[in-house]
Amino acid sequence: MRIVQTFWTAGRDPLKHPFGWAHPEYNLMSWALSCLSLREHYDEVALYTDQEGYDVLINKLHLPYTEVNVIYDENLCLPHHWAYAKIKTYSMQTKPFLHVDGDVYLPQAIPEDVLNAPLIAQNREIGTCYYRSMIDRLLSYPEIFIPEYIQSGLATQSVASYNMGLFGGNDIDFIQRYCQEVENFMQINNMNDKSVRFSYINCNVFFEQILFAILIDNEQRTVTCLLENPIYDKGYKSNDFCSLDDFNQQRFFHLLGNHKKKLDITEMLCRRCLIKYPQFYDMVVGLFIDEHPRLSNDEEICVLTKTTDYPISEYIDFLNKSEQQWTKIDKDDLYIIEKRKSANKNIRPSDLKNYTKLAVQLHPYVMFFVVPRSWNETQIECLRAYLSCNDEKIPLRHICIIPLITPNIRRSCILQEMDMEILRYVKEGSSKIAEILDGLTHNKNSNQEEYCDYIITEIVKLIKNNILITI
Repeated sequence: MRIVQTFWTAGRDPLKHPFGWAHPEYNLMSWALSCLSLREHYDEVALYTDQEGYDVLINKLHLPYTEVNVIYDENLCLPHHWAYAKIKTYSMQTKPFLHVDGDVYLPQAIPEDVLNAPLIAQNREIGTCYYRSMIDRLLSYPEIFIPEYIQSGLATQSVASYNMGLFGGNDIDFIQRYCQEVENFMQINNMNDKSVRFSYINCNVFFEQILFAILIDNEQRTVTCLLENPIYDKGYKSNDFCSLDDFNQQRFFHLLGNHKKKLDITEMLCRRCLIKYPQFYDMVVGLFIDEHPRLSNDEEICVLTKTTDYPISEYIDFLNKSEQQWTKIDKDDLYIIEKRKSANKNIRPSDLKNYTKLAVQLHPYVMFFVVPRSWNETQIECLRAYLSCNDEKIPLRHICIIPLITPNIRRSCILQEMDMEILRYVKEGSSKIAEILDGLTHNKNSNQEEYCDYIITEIVKLIKNNILITI
């Protein structure tokens, strides 16, 4: 099967523009993981891009595409109609293909029965008020021409659509007709003329996903989906689509929408690239070395004190002192820790119950802060805001921080009393899980099994946050 991808920059610099991600680095890390995971399973992976995309993905990152087509100049369409570039790529295919978005990763090859289907998509979607509001906004402009049969499909309360993170198939004739319908909509309505008052509307979901579904339903065709069950348009949960620490346990991942801006997800993305493709990870990081203070070694890292930080100046001082102690950390040491962290993330409570001989040790560079009991409510709330802890039920007493090699620099974790009890057993070296359990349950006479399960659950949390490292 021919695999194709589209990276259109609209003339924007990929080293400066995030393209929906929290940072441009994560966008390029995503493209690296996507391309490299595809090349593990397919001999033909083609890229359709523009000169800016070519300069970064090919000239700088050397991603192993087997074919590169530099054909999309910055005048292809208005930048916010980004899905139009994908439509153009679909329309250029003359033999069976599968288009894969740059935020989709394949740990496994797509099943052959899916690849042999006439039409392929990631999954059918069930429209809610989310898509309904998009369509209502589009329809609020009476001068926009939409064919009658499409208007009929838009009249339902639940608007049908397909997620096109993966899209393609063997029925090239139908795909060409679909692409022509999109082209007609864009051209007749002058959607790429910024002087037209409705051209600013973001209608990507309409012309790529919804229009396709209406055509499918109108002709009563079948689309073979990688996911058999439909998903609500706002029902893409991070645990189901973005948990990259479980990389080999799922058929595919799709870091869509607002998931691109979540810290834990972008950390998993970087970690997965580091584990699987360290050479390409280094190349991506190298493009942003000035934003990796721990890797550049150019200057000492400090935490600037803002006016709102003054009530918690003790904590800010703690961060600065910790950074001073971390200045001599070797880059290779952090790489090793990050690699071990990936293995830690897959551990579940059941694993520790079965492998109590497993030993753990403290993260070698972890630092602890004890919130002064003299702090007033204003200081506590200021610290809570600084740590982005919105749950007031979580007491702030002990906090630990860990250095990161990502642009985030460090991770802060709030520790509970049980966490501190567990850490006391491993503070001076390493301890086996069984030793920790024996020590903490020694004087516990009732509900010992339940208490043991609770301790194991907390140990797993510490491991997943990399405060504890398995050895």
